Amino acid sequence: MKTKITFLPLIMLILGLILGFVLMLLLDYRLGVISSEEAGKRVKDAYELATGSTVEVVSVMKESGMYKVIAKTTDFLGQTTMLEVYVTSDGRMMIQNTLKLDEFTRSLEKQREFIDCLNQKGLEIYGISNSTATQLQLVQVLGGSRFLSQIYIDCVGANLQVCLDAGVESVPSIVYQGDVYEGVKTLEWFEDKTGCVFERD
Repeated sequence: MKTKITFLPLIMLILGLILGFVLMLLLDYRLGVISSEEAGKRVKDAYELATGSTVEVVSVMKESGMYKVIAKTTDFLGQTTMLEVYVTSDGRMMIQNTLKLDEFTRSLEKQREFIDCLNQKGLEIYGISNSTATQLQLVQVLGGSRFLSQIYIDCVGANLQVCLDAGVESVPSIVYQGDVYEGVKTLEWFEDKTGCVFERD
């Protein structure tokens, strides 16, 4: 007489183990995610501890896989400041001053296009990097990007003679079409003088 071997109990056991493993993974993942209320509370607690000010959470919403928390803080003088803070979904990290990648990239592209245009027109800026006026020209007016290296000459060391040969007597100076313009110039000055336009939003 032949004995019939049945694999049904073994198959059920294996399926049960697989299902249990999947449930464990899902529960482990869900346990690592905090609620929007908890995200807001963590921001409130952290800012109240850091500033000693009263913090009111205005809104919490999911954005790009994180919680975006908008909060209002009031200092001891009664002045109100709005905060925009991002909290990771597991509540472990808080990020302030975030950059939206596409906007940041577009901003850099605009800077590069403008500096490329100034370079093509033959404009040069002469300065001394640790000079306040030169920093004002390069950083505050022109954005301080690495693209400036195309048109900026630092008048120190071996470059001092280059600056003198260009007719530069004080820094910052802009040399354009053979003329030397001393002092800090506005963005509009660069646009009017060269025809290069810095695209604004």
